[in-house]
Amino acid sequence: MLKDKNREEIYLVVLVLLGLYLSLLENLIPKPFPWMKIGLSNVAILIALEKFNSQMAIKALILRVFIQALMLGTLFTPGFIISIIAGSLSTFFMIFLYKFRKYFSLLSISCASAFLHNFLQLIIVYFLLFRNMSLNTKSIIIFIGVFLFIGVITGLITGIIAERLNLRKLKNFLKR
Repeated sequence: MLKDKNREEIYLVVLVLLGLYLSLLENLIPKPFPWMKIGLSNVAILIALEKFNSQMAIKALILRVFIQALMLGTLFTPGFIISIIAGSLSTFFMIFLYKFRKYFSLLSISCASAFLHNFLQLIIVYFLLFRNMSLNTKSIIIFIGVFLFIGVITGLITGIIAERLNLRKLKNFLKR
């Protein structure tokens, strides 16, 4: 039993480090907005769901977000608040969709949760920073549509990476 617990902790550390590495690697990719990222760190969450369980996915997300905020000096800033809330809620949504895994591919789960993540980010940013601003202008509506569309595309990229990893075969290999 102790050996299994240690093994699970080692896998958790690996998933957190993978998520951190991918997230920090994304900072090298040019982006139209400073906060916009592809979400490559979600590959670690998809691996946790496919290989382990929802608890491992939640632990990997929470640890990654807190460690990254500590590393970057952004703990309890608006960016951290946006990341922890939107990341947690979209991970719970991902977990919900994963319960229907026989009907949904990792690709579709990734796209849907990326869309929700971006939608939640917009809501949180609005309430944290822009609640006195009118959302009825044409440019803001276009921005929201583009932002949500980009979220689906980035979810597609993350989902393709997760599908290509062939995690079901990896799961069988790691059981040995």
